[in-house]
Amino acid sequence: MLLLALAVSANAAIEVRDDLGESVRLSQAARRVVTLAPSTTELVAELAPQALVGVDSASDYPASVGTLPRVGRYDGANVEAVLALRPDLVVAWSGEAMARSLAQLKAQGVAVFVSRPGNPDEVADNLRRLGKLLGRSSRAEARAAQLQSRYVALKATYRGRLRVPVMLEISRRPLMTVSNQDFLGRAIGDCGGINVFGDVVAPYPLVSVESVLARAPALIISTAADPDWQHWTRYPGLPAVIHGQLKILDDDRLLRPGPRLVDGVAALCAVIEAARPAGK
Repeated sequence: MLLLALAVSANAAIEVRDDLGESVRLSQAARRVVTLAPSTTELVAELAPQALVGVDSASDYPASVGTLPRVGRYDGANVEAVLALRPDLVVAWSGEAMARSLAQLKAQGVAVFVSRPGNPDEVADNLRRLGKLLGRSSRAEARAAQLQSRYVALKATYRGRLRVPVMLEISRRPLMTVSNQDFLGRAIGDCGGINVFGDVVAPYPLVSVESVLARAPALIISTAADPDWQHWTRYPGLPAVIHGQLKILDDDRLLRPGPRLVDGVAALCAVIEAARPAGK
């Protein structure tokens, strides 16, 4: 009987692989979850908001997470504070800064799922795997399918439109943009634009003013809330300046690879569409 009970228990266990290829195994669906990045907070909240017991300092959506304990930042987690919340599962975006904290949590026996989606299909895949860990597979499948179908429809809307040369300015000092190695760069193409730095090997290249002038974007979009446009208006021959196409897109939905990513890309497409000559 004991062997039978152990076999049943093993069969009931839930196991998936995270975005680093690591196995994440739970004896039952997670009921207490800590998230350590805004995107992972949104992923879990989409499926099981009641399971959230702690989040990172930057998580602000949905509004219901505003009352939860803040137990981490982009550069690491407060391991003691996380453990005090007795989580079944921690979901995190893991860069080098966070990796040490996650290793400490794993050493304490905490299950950790690393989420690093780079496009809507990968967000959908994250939803499906997290749905298994949270006991919300049906809901996850429905949300994932909806997200993917919306993105297919969005791309179809802009297919065949006049291609607008676009530069996405991620930061001014240093001057940073995106290439087509990154989803944001490819999303410009999905919106019917041309990423003028799309061919660069680095996903987030540092570029010079001279290279921007040489590639002559007709539209420059800054993701900063209050960009300093004077560094571009001093170049009156730049097409984006000639046509008054220096635009702001300060939208967390675009910069967080979570369930609202398609909404963020739709906002990007709207900016590009507004820069396109009428009827093109």
